[in-house]
Amino acid sequence: MNKQDLSEDTEVVLLLCGRFGGEKQEPHQPLSPREYSELAKWLNACNLRPSDLMTDAGRDALSSLQVARLESKRVEFLLGRGTAMALALERWARGGLWVISRGDMDYPKRLKRQLKHAAPPLLYGAGDKTLLEKGGLAIIGSRDASESALSYTRSIAARCAHEGLAVVSGGARGVDAAAMQGATEAGGYCIGVLANDLLKTSVNRQNRIGLQEGCLVLVSPFFPEAGFSAGNAMGRNRYIYTLADQALVIDSALRSGGTWEGAVENLKNGWVPLYVRTPGEGPGNVALVADGGLPFTLTADSTDSLVDLFASRPVDDVQSGSDIVETQQLLLVPEAMVTAEAVTAEIPSEPVQEKSQPLVSPEALASSPAPQPATATEVLAPSEAHASGDAVGTVEEPAMAEQPAQLLSCLSLDMYADFSAKLASLLGGGALSEEDIATQLCIEKSQAKAWLKRASEAGLVDKLKKPVRYALGRQGSLC
Repeated sequence: MNKQDLSEDTEVVLLLCGRFGGEKQEPHQPLSPREYSELAKWLNACNLRPSDLMTDAGRDALSSLQVARLESKRVEFLLGRGTAMALALERWARGGLWVISRGDMDYPKRLKRQLKHAAPPLLYGAGDKTLLEKGGLAIIGSRDASESALSYTRSIAARCAHEGLAVVSGGARGVDAAAMQGATEAGGYCIGVLANDLLKTSVNRQNRIGLQEGCLVLVSPFFPEAGFSAGNAMGRNRYIYTLADQALVIDSALRSGGTWEGAVENLKNGWVPLYVRTPGEGPGNVALVADGGLPFTLTADSTDSLVDLFASRPVDDVQSGSDIVETQQLLLVPEAMVTAEAVTAEIPSEPVQEKSQPLVSPEALASSPAPQPATATEVLAPSEAHASGDAVGTVEEPAMAEQPAQLLSCLSLDMYADFSAKLASLLGGGALSEEDIATQLCIEKSQAKAWLKRASEAGLVDKLKKPVRYALGRQGSLC
């Protein structure tokens, strides 16, 4: 791998966010993921790509960088680290590593869909990148698990392999290593999300076999030569969950440790269904089930199918009060606004259009008549409504007569849909203040404030500062 192997955007993102060794002695540190997200928003607002920062026009635009609360001299310094980057790329190439950024077409759509602007700006890895889209079962547990827990982990991972499910693991010792071992030895696919030592791990003899055979991919959002860090180990948990379709906790401590924290974070965000071995050996297992985890009672010698188990989750048939509210809000989102948000959610290296899902640009939206509120047969697909980088269309839903009567009543009375439809047309000409929006739509300022807050939380509009204004949602536009 060398500079020529990177897309132009990835090269710039790597200069801005990458670590090449020796940064402690430098006057400016690389951008954190949060800082890069701020920069990405600024680039989108300026209609720029990361690669444009290497042009004269892009350098001139840096004078307005205070919008992203970053110093232009820091960005200019980071962009000048070409030699350090070239030396690092040469080292990483010897280990067979690759680097991709959020603007690359082969960046995992799962991460962008689940994490949106919090998806890591860079991913380092080894192996077949397409495996990152396989999903599968994330198997999670303690580094100090008992031998019986490790044996159980290997048996479940092997069963995943036999049923065609990939295993997602954190790559650490204990349960992680047992999961990877069980899957690979049974001829299955495995995704290892590492918190440290990616370069060293990629040249391990056993891992090289899996990488070369195309059944293993190793990936990390962190410096490939980084040593162990408790912060990185905790931070990578979310990537394990969001690269999977469901997760299984083998054993967990009670209210402490990485396994517990990652499981609680997943339950809070609802990324994937969380199964918990029941009964387990960890004191946190019962507590996780009480907090919303699903009991996983399969024994090592059970003949039941994992695929059938995951396909028949009972929780999918029950909709909580908060789920109904969320569904109601999705039904009320005007189709054109969500489609425009999905289009700007990612700027790929080359424009790509789904065959059966026409894309609508913000400019086309601005010049078109105000979209009408969604009807009973124009319901947005909830799982794709806020996907970063994926085109969004409509799907046929069951007749509204089959929906709860309470939801029907809310749909007929809630005026937010009409407000958001008119807002899409109104903001097509540029950002406006809360007072201007209230005046032009002839509504009370307090009502405008409440609805704008709702639209902002849904990602339909962005709240700009200095001065406070609202613009069509672009925060999903991850460069």
